[in-house]
Amino acid sequence: MRLLIVLVTIVLFGLVGPVPVRAEMMDHCDHARTIPALRTCVQHARTHGHIDNYGITRSLVAKLDAAQAALARGQSAVAVHKLEAFVHAVDAQTGKHIAAEHAAHLRMHAEAIMTALGGRV
Repeated sequence: MRLLIVLVTIVLFGLVGPVPVRAEMMDHCDHARTIPALRTCVQHARTHGHIDNYGITRSLVAKLDAAQAALARGQSAVAVHKLEAFVHAVDAQTGKHIAAEHAAHLRMHAEAIMTALGGRV
């Protein structure tokens, strides 16, 4: 009976299905595979309470700005490393200062950019 209640709860709250599908439904975020689009997504997450700490937001944005600067210099491998650091920071704050489902969205978005840049995921 407990298992049934847990399963019904999971289904009702939409916690099943592939993470990218759930993440794409979040807050009308621009899913362009660009660092500026991800930066806007982070800022949007802060505005809507998915990230509850301004310092965390500032740190994530700084990592994205560094990745964009590397890309502007033609250093795509460096940009990928900066995006990996962004993902690690998101993972570290998941469930603490970043809502878990939105963290999955940020991760998916960053991984899509890394793939577009030819980096590993």
